[in-house]
Amino acid sequence: MAEQSYMDTLSDVLNSIRFQGAMYGLIECTAPWGIRMPPAQGHLRLFMVVRGGCLIQFEGEEEPISLAAGELVLSRKDGTAEFKDAPSSLVLPIEQISSEMPARGRVLKLGGGGATSALMVGCFILDAHQHNPFMTSLPGVIHLTSQRVQAEPGLESTIRLLISEVSGSGPGGDILVNRLSDAIFVQVIRAYIGQIKQCRETPGWLKALADAEIGPALNLIHDKPEVPWTVATLADAVNMSRTSFATKFAAVVKTTPIDYLTSWRMQKAIALMRDGEANMEHISSAVGYVSRAAFAKAFKKEFGASPGEYRHKLNNGKSVALVNH
Repeated sequence: MAEQSYMDTLSDVLNSIRFQGAMYGLIECTAPWGIRMPPAQGHLRLFMVVRGGCLIQFEGEEEPISLAAGELVLSRKDGTAEFKDAPSSLVLPIEQISSEMPARGRVLKLGGGGATSALMVGCFILDAHQHNPFMTSLPGVIHLTSQRVQAEPGLESTIRLLISEVSGSGPGGDILVNRLSDAIFVQVIRAYIGQIKQCRETPGWLKALADAEIGPALNLIHDKPEVPWTVATLADAVNMSRTSFATKFAAVVKTTPIDYLTSWRMQKAIALMRDGEANMEHISSAVGYVSRAAFAKAFKKEFGASPGEYRHKLNNGKSVALVNH
């Protein structure tokens, strides 16, 4: 199946996550320099080197990552992150360096007056619960070299436009920054998929998405979750034997085809609730259940809460902790 198919599936999953917000700022540093960013629980953080270079050390990691101009890191790690020009440079908390985090239209400048490096830092919150296949497959750190950034169509030019908007203060800039950050996020994920496509040691949903046999099966599940799929019908649709398909799916996706189908049906049901759909019979049918009772049973088994309980908390603006049993 063509590449467009798995990108459609990626769009389907990303649409279910919902970007809640973004913050970007520029930091200009002259050697020697070192910054410690505070923990950012529940955030994804994006760091780009605009000029010069730096070392970045994430809490819990033994070795720092060396970044050169044109390179970027997307991280879901929520501990501290340290940046410095050299291993021996003193690192200070950013709160000690500046009373305000870098923001659009303002460049934070620091350092000792030597060689200059410039960084763009950003973070954004994703409204996603723990069972989303994309989030569980996302590695702790994605590092894209400048060659990989240049190889991804449009990524480098989108980054340049984002840098221009972050450094400026033109009208409408905030909304542009948000839209451009969304675009960069998707482009980074596409580049990462290309990076791991041929790597056998990298299992998970993102790898499965690009697989010539499992990817099309995922596309079928996402395109038509209401269809009464079985392992046999999915295997037949991608021209595999039932046993070979089930074995490969479990090895790459790290769950069975039917468990994945059930989980995604629940995701779609939650999306319908969030979009204001109140009719449980309609939701049940839309995600492949012949009755409201069958859907409610599957939902509670998956999350430990009934659809009605979830919707009630959602309508009252409360966060919902979903617990997989």
